[in-house]
Amino acid sequence: MIAYCARDLASGRELAAGADVVMPSWSTIKLLLAAAFWRAVESGDLREAEPYAFQPWQAVGGSGVLHGFRHAAKVTLADLVHLSLAVSDNDATNIVLGFVGFEKSNALAAELGLPATRLRRAMMDGAAREAGRENTTSARDMATLLAELAQGPRLSVAVREPVVASLEKTEHLGGIARYLPDDALYAGKLGDDAPEGRYTHDCCLVRRGDATIVLAVLTNEGEGYEAVSRLGAALVAELTGAGGASAG
Repeated sequence: MIAYCARDLASGRELAAGADVVMPSWSTIKLLLAAAFWRAVESGDLREAEPYAFQPWQAVGGSGVLHGFRHAAKVTLADLVHLSLAVSDNDATNIVLGFVGFEKSNALAAELGLPATRLRRAMMDGAAREAGRENTTSARDMATLLAELAQGPRLSVAVREPVVASLEKTEHLGGIARYLPDDALYAGKLGDDAPEGRYTHDCCLVRRGDATIVLAVLTNEGEGYEAVSRLGAALVAELTGAGGASAG
């Protein structure tokens, strides 16, 4: 199954199918956590420059770079949030989650009207998954969150700008970015259950000309990033009224 929700923020035109189907979110949940972190900084509950002493023995593995560190390293919370988005670092995500917490993250999801999106476990927590505590979302929820990150009004500029800046610097471009035309700017977050390969997600902002598109494509039957990439490019082309790059 491929679920998607694509919306032109200027016109409000939306293309969607299966958009409310709830799926495991995988790393796309890091978008919610990042927004909750910057909201906590804005309110004074956390300091972005707060240093954290990462120890290699803390590493949970999976995606990211911290699990490859051989020595202790002092990293600020803001930089850990950036790592959680730009390279999908699981260790950085779990550290930030320890400061922000599940309650604040899920309260923000409720405030933004994201009924399918819940943060219930840390990254790489197999025991929590076996106990049924899974992070979840839907294509519509992710499109709604991205719209808030793009233009508000419920998230302020102080929250939106650093999250989008990290998404723009993502090093993971194997999803929707792959077949976008050269004049399109991609800022997004992938999520998948590799190496199993059942779930493949991409949630992003795409700017092309005067148009800003929010787009979430979620799959749950092994379609893979090739299917996500082709569908994403087609949706962007439809909403911007121009042909996309060749997917050949």
